[in-house]
This record gives sequence, C-alpha cells and structure tokens, in this order.
Amino acid sequence: MQNIALHGGTAFSHAWSLAVEDQFYLVLPLLLLVLYPRPRASVTIACIIILSGIALRTILAFQNLTEMGVSFRGFQAWIYYPTWTRLDPLVFGVALAAIEKFRPQWWQRLMNCAPWLWLPGLAAVAFGLYLGEGDYLSVAAAIWQFPFIALGMAALLICALSPRLPFRRVAIPGAAFIASIAYSAYLIQKLVIHFVAQFCTTHDIALTSVPALVLVEICVYAFATALFFAVERPFLQLRHRIARRELAAVAKAVADF
Repeated sequence: MQNIALHGGTAFSHAWSLAVEDQFYLVLPLLLLVLYPRPRASVTIACIIILSGIALRTILAFQNLTEMGVSFRGFQAWIYYPTWTRLDPLVFGVALAAIEKFRPQWWQRLMNCAPWLWLPGLAAVAFGLYLGEGDYLSVAAAIWQFPFIALGMAALLICALSPRLPFRRVAIPGAAFIASIAYSAYLIQKLVIHFVAQFCTTHDIALTSVPALVLVEICVYAFATALFFAVERPFLQLRHRIARRELAAVAKAVADF
C-alpha cells in the first residue's frame, strides 16, 4: 500500500511500483473470472477503465493546480503513484494479450498493420515525453502523458512481434542478456544513480556531461549484473528445482492412483 498518498522525500523506494504490481496481480485474476464468459463486457470494462483514468486525472490535476501549473507534490501523491490513475498501460497490455489468445483473427490483422504502426507509435511516445518537458507540470501532461506513452508502447510491441517487420527476425547481440538483467537494473538503478551523482560532484564532473552519463549507464548495468547473478538467478534456479519436484510428486501420485 506504499504507493497510496506517497510523497517524495519520505521513506521512498521502488516499493511503490511493486505495490502497483501487487494490486494489479491481486485484482486481475478475479476480474478475468468474471469477464471470461462475457467478451463484450470485457471490451466495455477496458474502455471504462481508460476513460475513467483520464477523467480522474483531469479532476485531480485541476484540484492541484497552482499559478505555475500542477503542483508537483500533488501530482506525485495523487496521480503518479496511485494505481487507479495509471491503469492505461496495464489495460493496453492485457488487451493485447487477450486479443492474441482469444481473437486470433484480430491479432493477425494487428500483425498485418504493423508496418504502419511503428511511426505513429514512436510519435505517440515522443509526444507523451514532450508533454512532460518544461519547468512546470502542465494540466495536459498530467492528463495525457500516460495514455500517449502507453498507446505508443502498445503499437511498438505489435511491431516487435509482427513477422512483417525485421524486429522479430533480426537477432540483436546482447539483447537477451540485457532483458535478463532488466529487473535487477530496475531495482538498483536509483541507488546507483545517487552513488554516481555523489562521485561526480566530488570530482567536479558535471552531472549532465557525457562522461557522467556514460558512467551512470556502465555502473547501472554492472551492479545489475552482479545483483542478477548473486540474488535473482540463484533463486530462479531454486524455484525451478522446487517446481520440478512438485510436478514429479504430482505425476507419481497420479500414476499410483
């Protein structure tokens, strides 16, 4: 529950993001049980969630509006961190997964449309990021940044999966390894960024200089690699061993029965 009414500068950590995921994984199975036999209701509910998110962000943005734009602390506490105001990307992801699983004809049409989606997808992400630029947070950014980036990412995901584009066919060296350590990088990046910032400040290196940016990239991936091999990978291997034992035990019980 750490993401609810959380303010930056307090006991801040990535736990707020994990809280969003936990809440999502708690509610989604229950929601799917209700919506699985009702495909039309699924589409309706998805649209309602997206439109409700936009409406809720609009109300909250104007409630926290100041002379210099939306209050950043208000934006953090009531728009950025809570789950119910950032469901857009989750809905788009679940919708794509549902289409691939239950509507193969729709999915094939999306795959065929991929050559015309990559440019609008990039444009949507770029526009969403552009909305957040500036010294002050605008109402438009508070309302529309999430859905534009989410829609753009959904389009790029379709492009990455479509056989009509080279993204799926061309193997990128090192991409699999970077994907493997991505979660470790996500967990440790904040600490590494602060460490590198302190190091650069101590050694009179401008934080926006090329050496500082290169150093932080190298350090993030180095520490993420160490975390992956020291913690994540051993526990993943342990999970696989336990799962195999349980499957073997179930198989034996079925055979004995």
